[in-house]
Amino acid sequence: MLSEINSHSNRLGLYIHWPFCASKCPYCDFNSHVQKDVDVAEWREAFLSELRYMADIYETKAAAPAMLHSVFFGGGTPSLMPVSIISDILDNIGKLFTLAPNLEITAEANPSSTETKQLTSFKTAGINRISIGAQSLNPKTLHFLGRAHSNHDIYNAIEAAMGLFGQVSADFIYGMPEQTINNWQAELNQIIKIGLSHISAYQLTIEPGTQFYTRHNKGETLTCDDSIMADLYQTTTEMLSEEGLKLYEISNYALPDAQCIHNLIYWQSHDWLGIGPGAHGRFTLPNNHRWHSQTRRSPDGWISAVKANQHGIDSQIEDDQAEFAREIILMGLRLSSGINLPEWLVGNTEFINVTWLQQFKEDGLLAVNQNHLRVTHKGRVHLNSIISRLLN
Repeated sequence: MLSEINSHSNRLGLYIHWPFCASKCPYCDFNSHVQKDVDVAEWREAFLSELRYMADIYETKAAAPAMLHSVFFGGGTPSLMPVSIISDILDNIGKLFTLAPNLEITAEANPSSTETKQLTSFKTAGINRISIGAQSLNPKTLHFLGRAHSNHDIYNAIEAAMGLFGQVSADFIYGMPEQTINNWQAELNQIIKIGLSHISAYQLTIEPGTQFYTRHNKGETLTCDDSIMADLYQTTTEMLSEEGLKLYEISNYALPDAQCIHNLIYWQSHDWLGIGPGAHGRFTLPNNHRWHSQTRRSPDGWISAVKANQHGIDSQIEDDQAEFAREIILMGLRLSSGINLPEWLVGNTEFINVTWLQQFKEDGLLAVNQNHLRVTHKGRVHLNSIISRLLN
């Protein structure tokens, strides 16, 4: 599946950001806000207005407008999003874009009982892939992470999702202060028994602007040490691989043909449009530059801007070839399969340090085959260092 995806010259993705949550998790640095009452008609019109505007920009400016291969409803908590808005957005994309036959339509969902009841409506609206924000099967960890759901909720949500959707993924976090190899192995065994086709397993990180960041700055230990974290990562990769869930990106594991198409669009530097508060978009221009947009982060500010201008774009930048080269390498080397460099970047000493490229090849950290680059298993633990040295 990955080699097939790599062979496509370009794909288009559409990201829809729903910015509201029932509560704010202490580790989360996403653009999310707690707000109980939402004017459904107002938000519906704002999403559709910006969607039309972005589609027009893409058709006008893009070097090679591509078929739409994925739609991703992220957040925030999209399972709190009124289904009528989702339906209207999906009804309109067929009028604005050429749709790929295997269009992937994903929504993130929390495993609360209320949101689980929404899954049938999501299916009816046209969603065909669900990503469940489980985060942990350990009750102590769920409490530590500020999650309101229980193990029972997680199992119920995943069971319901598997009965409705062809593709079901779940997110998990590891690296808590008290976590050991043994208790993480035990939890992984529980996760494996669920039978998911896709798992995202993230290391807990302390991000600026979060509650955890404030507590960390006051001296509280909120993650395990780096050596244990590395062992937990190795354990995760080995155990999931034995079950056929292969690592295809730093934090993502999937059965064959179950990789997330939307995320591959990001990692392979294809085109995508971002709709909603704080959403980013990027697509390629005719001169191998990249158009980069970001919308206003504040929900109220975004709504006001869309009413005034048909869109909520806060900044739009034309990235040059050097920045595009950085994006291609920074994102693409995260993939286990590696990346195919475009012709304008192959051997381009202005953007790639060929001395380091050769050294990494000789040291067995990079596999190089003509225009194809791939970080080896040995090189994966040095990925950040490799990328920083490759880029001039």
